[in-house]
Amino acid sequence: MIKDFFKLAVENITHRKVRSWLTILGIVIGIAAMVALVSLGQGLQYTVDQQFVKVGADKITVQSKAVVGAPGSESGNTKLTIADFNVVKRSAGVDQVVQVLSRSGKVEFNKKTKFEMVRALPVDETRKVYEETGLYDTEFGRTLKSGDKHKVVIGSTIAKETTFGKAINVNEKITINGVEYTVVGIMKTGGNPGISSAIIMTIDDARELFNAPDEVSIMMVKVQDSRDIDKVVENIKKDLRRHRNVKEGKEDFTVQTTKQFIESYLTIFNVITTLLVGLASISLLVGAIGIANTMYTAVLERMREIGIMKAVGAKNSDILQIFLIESALIGFLGGAIGVLIGVGISKIAEFAIGAFLGPGFFQVFLPWWLLVGAILFAMIIGTLSGILPARQAAELPPVEALRG
Repeated sequence: MIKDFFKLAVENITHRKVRSWLTILGIVIGIAAMVALVSLGQGLQYTVDQQFVKVGADKITVQSKAVVGAPGSESGNTKLTIADFNVVKRSAGVDQVVQVLSRSGKVEFNKKTKFEMVRALPVDETRKVYEETGLYDTEFGRTLKSGDKHKVVIGSTIAKETTFGKAINVNEKITINGVEYTVVGIMKTGGNPGISSAIIMTIDDARELFNAPDEVSIMMVKVQDSRDIDKVVENIKKDLRRHRNVKEGKEDFTVQTTKQFIESYLTIFNVITTLLVGLASISLLVGAIGIANTMYTAVLERMREIGIMKAVGAKNSDILQIFLIESALIGFLGGAIGVLIGVGISKIAEFAIGAFLGPGFFQVFLPWWLLVGAILFAMIIGTLSGILPARQAAELPPVEALRG
């Protein structure tokens, strides 16, 4: 019996192809958007988690509340200094601290000029702190070493032909703020996007180039015991408040574990994702209304058919099942097509991000339960949308239906 009902539902859908596909389209758009957004959102979370694993659970970031490298952030009392760096080094529970200086520089190569982020790092024993992260590993050439003067390592993105119209290779020269530097290394692709788009030089070169003998943009702190990391964060905050003469809650600096730093970005992204999924849900609502409208129209068009079925012995439950199977089938088709389109959008985004940041850097999240759940969700929406029209059809008196 169910097989016959299913066959009848398929015939009814294919009989009114244009109307059926327009009804299905609303479900397709909503499901495709939801699958793409959820898969991309989960993929981003996985990527960020992997970055955290690279950096390590024993790292703390200290920086000024002023935007690093932004105009005006180089001056004023909010900047961090070498004196602050020395205070952090002496805080209880701190193992090592590495200082970083970040500025935007005017870079010239192949007769083209662009402003890129310049990140300056020390080449003394503290370099081990940032070398542990693996974010600064080179793919070509070498890393910076003690005694280097006017030497730089560039990110893989900057080295690409698309940046300056010509690929930058090892041993070629670039000009930064009018000073010539030799490229001794190119960093690996697939690393941190901020690093892939940066130019790395020694901190001594940077202090001379930017006339910043005392400034520290960021400090990366390695703690002695990762189990005490929260306690070390409080120690650093307390010592810096005392040194900078600021009250608790009025700090002009931030002290965050790497995990907290990443989670703050994830929180913002999750809010945006939720809003976008909410907007996609509006499309599903429109699709549900479309299904209900289509089923109501079908009831009106098929009143005589319903009357004949009842006259030959069809029960109300049989009529109800026919229309519910039809509306569920519309939901299923919309869900299945929407899932395929959503997966396609996600894979295209994965390929585009991989082409920009390096293969393997970003992977979309497409578990079986997301795909199956999206289809079942669409079927449920279709079924619920068809309940009222199906009940109306089932409750039609045979005489009235035949007259219709």
